[in-house]
Amino acid sequence: MKDGLPHEAMLALKKELRHKMLAFRHQLTPAERAAKSRAILARLYEEPAFQRARTVFAYASMPDEVQLGSLLSHCLAEGKRVALPLITGKGLMEAVNLPELAALVPGKFGIMTVRPEQQEIIPAADIDFIVVPGAAFSPAGDRLGLGGGYYDRYLAERAPQAFRAALTFDGQVTAEVPMEPHDAKVNLILTETRRIEPHIDHIDIDHTK
Repeated sequence: MKDGLPHEAMLALKKELRHKMLAFRHQLTPAERAAKSRAILARLYEEPAFQRARTVFAYASMPDEVQLGSLLSHCLAEGKRVALPLITGKGLMEAVNLPELAALVPGKFGIMTVRPEQQEIIPAADIDFIVVPGAAFSPAGDRLGLGGGYYDRYLAERAPQAFRAALTFDGQVTAEVPMEPHDAKVNLILTETRRIEPHIDHIDIDHTK
């Protein structure tokens, strides 16, 4: 989108779109959020890539995001290893093992994470499937993050082998997303009404179903 724009102009476009999409998320009622989240997770559970995955890197959702609490429970019940993000520095994170839901405590930015005494880092190479958060996504697999760059770095430098899925409300899918070379794309977008599978040539993973 708008190739050749200066970095400052791209940042301005990203900021504008992020503000618009986060405002959309905020205006959903808790009931709407819950119903849409259930529909999205039902789609996810049918995905062969998810079913095959042994280690799933997800996150503890914020109140206005797609609600992933039941996803964490589902994965643990299915015997999958569950990883959650742990912020280790500016733009840097690790994946830590979630042994049980009772191990969750509030972390940085109020985001639930594994209690310190139970934190065990999972090697990035072990991760099969990553649920990637974001403010906006395009049908081409482009993603607008929340501005920290954590996932862009982790996906590109640490876990390029992992299948990348976005679980997002339909209103956060837009025709175009401003992208720069370092911005990570996703392999699959699931909303409450749609399944979008972009064709991404540069991600070297097994797409067989």
